[in-house]
Amino acid sequence: MKHLLNLLRSLALVLAVAAPAAWATDDVQINGRALDDAQRRTLAALEQRIGPVPPGTYWYDVRTGAAGRWGGPVAAFLPPGLPLAGPLPADASGGGNGHLTAVFVNGRELHPSDVAALREYGPVYPGRYSWDTNGNVSLEGGMYLFNFYAVLNARNSRSGGGGGTYYRSDITRGESTTVTRGCAAVSGRLSSSDTSSGYSYYVGCN
Repeated sequence: MKHLLNLLRSLALVLAVAAPAAWATDDVQINGRALDDAQRRTLAALEQRIGPVPPGTYWYDVRTGAAGRWGGPVAAFLPPGLPLAGPLPADASGGGNGHLTAVFVNGRELHPSDVAALREYGPVYPGRYSWDTNGNVSLEGGMYLFNFYAVLNARNSRSGGGGGTYYRSDITRGESTTVTRGCAAVSGRLSSSDTSSGYSYYVGCN
């Protein structure tokens, strides 16, 4: 999916580069919980690199680094494994009971936008799946299925694409994402109608 894909490759919460420095980590909740002292220190250290995170509620998948606004789809990526939150709730993207999309990844029922984006790469079947930071997808607690990056590279090779390079752009929203094996670049707007709210973030790009 476009958004989950963005998460699995970008490495930064992109929502906040243009935010005021006065915002406090006390106003941020992740996975339905306020941050404890250690988690606030982790977030503060992260903000030194990406800028302040706006007050609000977010979800974070510690296994993949995927992150987003509470109730919404994947919006960006953090490094996986950060000690920022407790378990990822099933209802983090607005579902949770299987009636939204019936597709669960690492416990979270995917948002319809996530599923629609994933369908660009092949069929998406209802079920419960595990997805790790290397792109390996398995049935939850069971059989290995495929590696998402291998699927992506095979698709690029068939289409004559850039050898594992992914690019997506939506000019109407001022958004673009470029991902290669060594570099991820994401840009967009906090408000699609406000050109002054733009942000850009680069990971591993020279």
